[in-house]
Amino acid sequence: MRRPPPDAGVEHLLRTEAPQVLGALTRRFGRFDVAEDAVQEALIVAGRRWPAEGVPQDPRSWLIRVGYRRMVDLLRAEQARHRREQEVGRTELALGTPERRAAPTGGTDDSLTLLLLCCHPRLSPVSQVALTLRAVGGLTTAEIARA
Repeated sequence: MRRPPPDAGVEHLLRTEAPQVLGALTRRFGRFDVAEDAVQEALIVAGRRWPAEGVPQDPRSWLIRVGYRRMVDLLRAEQARHRREQEVGRTELALGTPERRAAPTGGTDDSLTLLLLCCHPRLSPVSQVALTLRAVGGLTTAEIARA
């Protein structure tokens, strides 16, 4: 489904306003790279909406508002990714250094940890079941396939 290209007036307006919007977002957040992505997404939204709904009364403010919201989303996603990476790094560091590893006790069973890893939400349910049967249940690939 292809959308019709924006008319010449809207396209000219978007080209005229884009540098001003980019400058406003960069000044507000101090991140040119993220601001550039947010402005591009705001321009895409405007290019789709304005020909059908009409150009807003203050197009620059509209673009800044949409770009601002997108930029907040992008920065939040970046911060969340950074926190996850740091957590993984700390875990790998703790497990990778022998003196930091938990000393095994006579009754330590890593089956629960393995089960949780096999059932990670990023895996499809079919993959979760197959990995669990293989890693925790000890079944062979052929046995899993027959089941």
